[in-house]
Amino acid sequence: MTSHLLVGSSPLGMIPRVMDEIAGTRILDVGCGCGVYGYLLRNKWQDTPPGSAQFRDFARRDPKNDQPALLAGVDAQLGSVRRCASHNIYDFLALARAEALPFPDNYVDTILCIEVLEHLEKPAALKAIRDFERIAARRIIVTVPKDAVDAHTGADEREFLKMDAADPAVREWIEAETHRCSFSAGELSALGFRIGRAVRPGARGIYDRALNAWYEHGPQGGQILAVKDLYKAQSQTIQYSDDVPPAPNVTESFPDYR
Repeated sequence: MTSHLLVGSSPLGMIPRVMDEIAGTRILDVGCGCGVYGYLLRNKWQDTPPGSAQFRDFARRDPKNDQPALLAGVDAQLGSVRRCASHNIYDFLALARAEALPFPDNYVDTILCIEVLEHLEKPAALKAIRDFERIAARRIIVTVPKDAVDAHTGADEREFLKMDAADPAVREWIEAETHRCSFSAGELSALGFRIGRAVRPGARGIYDRALNAWYEHGPQGGQILAVKDLYKAQSQTIQYSDDVPPAPNVTESFPDYR
């Protein structure tokens, strides 16, 4: 049996903050990894804003909305997609790169891109964000580390790409997991993202602003949560499209758009 090196999706402390930003019921998990967020969205839907609204008035709820209307996942690593498939998490699962997604306009309400953009070269990461704006109708949720340089060791992860790894699984892991670029909070703000949680009215707003300032200007290390609201839902009736083109290749039964 071939083994594959797999890593997790996100620091545990980030999970409730990401779940609290979900908008709408159609979700695309870009760089889904081992399916951490897919599992949570499938099994803890009530901990998202749309799921919470459904369960607050349980007697009048619509049972078909007890789960996401669509939960799609893509990843560039075969081992990750294979593992997700074994858990039967996603409605649609495919091999694809974040900067070359096959989905039509307004395919989902929310795109998750958790700890992914830093693994791309900067031009590819910017292209991915532009594609997200086309594919998502309501919101883009991104997390990235503050720096490409490891805050604990001072090492630039791009040095790993120079390693001569004879094991194909190790080489695949290095290519996929090395941090190739970084985004500052200022860069993401300039791209239209809100950094950190939305500021609530009243006294809680003071806490929110202080926490966001810490995430933006605090010490090196840690992650940045960036959220972009697209406002398409406010300006038009969203016509969702499920017209995903057929993949040019199939790898182990998975549509392969890489």
